[in-house]
Amino acid sequence: MPDLISSVRRFDRTNIPEDVWVTLRGRDNAARANVILPHAEKVSSHPEFLPGSEQFWLVYSEPTTSNIRFILSCTEGPLGTYPLFIIPVSPVELSLELLQGSMEVFCEALLKDVDFKRQRVFSVFSVEPIAEAFASAWEKIAEVKRINKPYYDAFFSICTPETFKVCDNPPSVDEVIELRLAVSQDAGKISELCEEFSNTSHPFTLSSERASEEARLLIENEQVWVCEIEKDGEIDIATIVAATRQSDTVAAITKVYTPNKWQRQGYAKRLVRRVCRELLMTHEQVVLYVGVSNSAQKLYQQVGFRAPCKETPERWLEIGFDRDEVELGHW
Repeated sequence: MPDLISSVRRFDRTNIPEDVWVTLRGRDNAARANVILPHAEKVSSHPEFLPGSEQFWLVYSEPTTSNIRFILSCTEGPLGTYPLFIIPVSPVELSLELLQGSMEVFCEALLKDVDFKRQRVFSVFSVEPIAEAFASAWEKIAEVKRINKPYYDAFFSICTPETFKVCDNPPSVDEVIELRLAVSQDAGKISELCEEFSNTSHPFTLSSERASEEARLLIENEQVWVCEIEKDGEIDIATIVAATRQSDTVAAITKVYTPNKWQRQGYAKRLVRRVCRELLMTHEQVVLYVGVSNSAQKLYQQVGFRAPCKETPERWLEIGFDRDEVELGHW
């Protein structure tokens, strides 16, 4: 398929062109591009960040035109390689023919890359039809079986200043000492909660050592908030909220966790609302993914999160591949 292969451009951290930046930052794309854009900006503007790591992007344009349709990222963070992220470019038209052709071309382009190993593709995360199309193409072309049950099956939602809901009623929880950014003294507890959270995200569990490293990074980068409480003489962190992906206009909540002993007492809602309020002071949108079976959907709706299209919830899947054939990463 030489005519289609020519529709894919590859860029590393040193040469992402202006048309790709404009697409990623465009108002109609910025929310979905949050899984790609903040990391791309960081590694492109800071060559000293993760030197020698794997960072590249594939951009698919319609054959014979310059219209960008999909952007794929193959990148790596401090704790390991990320899934392949694929975003559709607005206006989103996901016809079967376009999906099949473009995803097969992405697969061919990856496998033709000199330094690329097929074991690198441990999972793909995208809007449901894109994730499904890529998984089918990769299974056929790379001959690596997909795992039938998705690692993550989630709805995508957005909170804006217009949808954000300030708490109308006085909070019923009166044990809260402070809702604040975490500090270095919180590292031990944050590490413990990061490890517990990872245990709910199989297969991306963290050892105590890696959880400690994640906690250190979150605190150093001012990316994790805590709800500190005092109850029955005990001072504890009841909830954490992480906000790790931030561009000029969009920020993402990427981790909300409350241990069992403090659940169903309103702590998570208070902290999520506080974090959103802070983020919306400097960003136009806050985005998050919430599992389709996660009861926290109601909590986020009460704070002001809404589907991009009111009529149809936008579903995203992370589809994994045979773990005997791949090198598992983490995100």
